[in-house]
Amino acid sequence: MKEKTLPQISNTTWLCDLAFLIDITGHLNDLNLKLQKQGQLVNQLYIHFIAFQNKICLLETQMRSKNCFHFSTLSIHENIECGHYAEELKLLSEQFTDRFSNIFAKYNVGDVPLHLQLELIELQEDSYLKSKFDDVELS
Repeated sequence: MKEKTLPQISNTTWLCDLAFLIDITGHLNDLNLKLQKQGQLVNQLYIHFIAFQNKICLLETQMRSKNCFHFSTLSIHENIECGHYAEELKLLSEQFTDRFSNIFAKYNVGDVPLHLQLELIELQEDSYLKSKFDDVELS
C-alpha cells in the first residue's frame, strides 16, 4: 500500500462524515451494551430505549446549534457543516421510532372497558404509584 494515494484523506467533508459515523456508532454501541446486560426486566430495557431516543433528540438540537460536544471525534475538525448531521440524527430518531414502534406505543385508554377508563388514566399519571413501582424489585 506504499505510495498509493488516498484522496479521501485530504477531503475535509469525507473526514467529517467519517468522524460523525465513528461518534454515532459509539452512541449506538453504548445502547447495545446496555441492552445486552444480563438479568434485566422489560421495564429496564424500555428505559434504555426511551433514554436513547431522548439522547438522539438532544444531540440533534445541539448539532443544530453547532455544538459537537458529545461528538468527540467530529469536534476536532473546524468549520463543520452541522446542519447535515442534525438531519442525519433526525432521520435516525425517526427510523428508531419506526423500528421500535411497538415499544413506544402508549396503551389506548379507549381500548379498555368503559368502567375502567377513568381509573386507568388516574393510575397511569399517579407519580406516587410510579415511585412505589420503581422502589419494588420486580424479580
